[in-house]
Amino acid sequence: MRPEERTPGSDTMGRTANEDSMEVKKESQEKTPHSSTSSVQNDDFQWDKYLKETGSLSAPAECFRQSKIPPANDFKVGMKLEARDPRNVTSVCIATVIGITGARLRLRLDGSDNRNDFWRLVDSRDIQPVGTCEKEGDLLQPPLGYQMNVSSWPMFLLRTLTGSEMAPATFFKQEPPKPPINNFKVGMKLEAIDRKNPYLICPATIGNVRGDEVHITFDGWSGAFDYWCKYDCRDIFPVGWCCLTGDVLQPPGNSVPIAKNIGKTQSSSKAAQQSMQPPQKTAIVQPTQQVKKSGRTKSPGHTSVSKKGSSLKNPTPKKKGSGKKVSCISC
Repeated sequence: MRPEERTPGSDTMGRTANEDSMEVKKESQEKTPHSSTSSVQNDDFQWDKYLKETGSLSAPAECFRQSKIPPANDFKVGMKLEARDPRNVTSVCIATVIGITGARLRLRLDGSDNRNDFWRLVDSRDIQPVGTCEKEGDLLQPPLGYQMNVSSWPMFLLRTLTGSEMAPATFFKQEPPKPPINNFKVGMKLEAIDRKNPYLICPATIGNVRGDEVHITFDGWSGAFDYWCKYDCRDIFPVGWCCLTGDVLQPPGNSVPIAKNIGKTQSSSKAAQQSMQPPQKTAIVQPTQQVKKSGRTKSPGHTSVSKKGSSLKNPTPKKKGSGKKVSCISC
């Protein structure tokens, strides 16, 4: 499979689940016969059991551009910050925290609408405290698709920031360093963001490796959801990441091949967990998700930004799969 042409910032998730879900319909999938004890069918998905059943190994934590100790998420819904516009990465805009899950933030650029919400890790270099642009001699820009006249931007910005709660500088974490080389191997397991439904993190497999790129395939789902990305992409995580951060890991789809003769295959899940430690603080808010067993779902409904003085609500995205709590990797 040939990777799609990449543009600056293509690793970011500027597109929303609504837009992407409308473009690609999920192909119908028939269930494959599984063992009655398969972790794919169990309500509690267990990575260690799943790795044994599939005869797979998890990718070592050193392969990822993620902190070995997941960053604490101290942000609150409604806080203001500066963020790069994912559709125009040269522009820095004012954004509002709309939702929180695990170590991630759902952001909305002020002056935009909920069709362009996007997600960022709290240690992403794409976000910074309000005032950073001014200190560096730059100007805050209106987002692409600003809904009002551009001449009204200065007054809009003033009204937006007046009386708002700014996210403290201590909430922003330093982005982890890039691994020196691409150490991923075909067949390694990991957790990855579904870019067509970016509020979801799912079990995935390295389907191919080419140069500094890896092909991400989602276990049990059609190839319509696969994508190529750089090996240091922030959208992919080691096995056990969701368990440590408090994010929700979706179970695999129905079409997962189970190894017949596993033998003495040992998963590297324990080693991966030992190299990662729990964050200092778990997420304070998580979007509630509704169960839907028939496949991947569309993004959560539009969430409007409320007027000043009123509290902002988290999105209520729907889940695919059983939606049950994912068990941590056993030590």
